[in-house]
Amino acid sequence: MKNCTGEHCLTCSDETLPVKIVQVDRQRGLALVEVHGQQEEIDITLIEQVTPGDVVLVHGGVAIAAGNEEEADEH
Repeated sequence: MKNCTGEHCLTCSDETLPVKIVQVDRQRGLALVEVHGQQEEIDITLIEQVTPGDVVLVHGGVAIAAGNEEEADEH
C-alpha cells in the first residue's frame, strides 16, 4: 500500500477527486492517472469509455463517473 502524501489521497480519502487519465489497460480494467505529481492506478470497470486525456471522478481508487477539465485543473 502506498503512503498517503499531500492533502488528498485517491485510495483512503473520503471524497471524490477529479483526475486525468494518462494510460488505459482495458483488459485489466485499470488506468494510470496523475495526482499531485505522482502516478497511480485506478479501477475503471464502472466507466464505459475512457481514453488518455479524459477526466474521471475517483473515490476509493475507483473511477465512478466522468469529470470535466475544470475540476481536474482545480486539484
